[in-house]
Amino acid sequence: MTRSEIAQKIQQTLVRPDATRDEILQLCDDCIAYQFNGAMIAPIWLPLVVERLKGSGVTICTALGYPMGGMTSLAKAFEVRDVMARGAQQIDFMPAIGFLKSGQYQEFQQDIRTVVDAAEGIPIKVMLEFGMLTADEKIKAAELAIEAGVTYLKNSSGWGQGGQATVEDIRLLSQISQGRALVKASGGIRTWEHAQALVEAGAVLLGTSAGVRIMTDAAGATEDQY
Repeated sequence: MTRSEIAQKIQQTLVRPDATRDEILQLCDDCIAYQFNGAMIAPIWLPLVVERLKGSGVTICTALGYPMGGMTSLAKAFEVRDVMARGAQQIDFMPAIGFLKSGQYQEFQQDIRTVVDAAEGIPIKVMLEFGMLTADEKIKAAELAIEAGVTYLKNSSGWGQGGQATVEDIRLLSQISQGRALVKASGGIRTWEHAQALVEAGAVLLGTSAGVRIMTDAAGATEDQY
């Protein structure tokens, strides 16, 4: 797998609440320099990022309902329309995990469907927080999300107890989706070897704050060896 192939799957992420303007601009510049797939930032930074990345080909991504997912579905739908108006091209969102854990599957799925409908075709990635789920709940969550129309299944937000990206979980999502949805891996992806293993397991996108480090890890090999 080549360096450029991995770079084109990385969505470089900076959603810390204390992230500064200068850090966001540096993230944008890194995305351009390394030709990353996308820049994932909090909604407040969308105008800045849209301007900085204009004409670069880097996808502008944002997260909503993050990190708790506890607001109402209507509030999430409003936020979807707001970030779309501000230039977001892809949206990662936190569903109502509490509904899933309570066995309220219809409510869990409807929350997702409301976001998908509000997006009007903009790719939606649902953060399933596998670190909080049992083996059976992982399967149920993925199936409900696919039926609700998401574009991507994402194993975790990478925050708190959401869990780390494992080859086993990414392979599970790939097996469940069977082409009905794509898979994004997120959580603890910090090395070239880990990134490559996740892609081989079925991830088409990698959410990480360590994209530059991953590219640096790969820099010792020739392009054909990556």
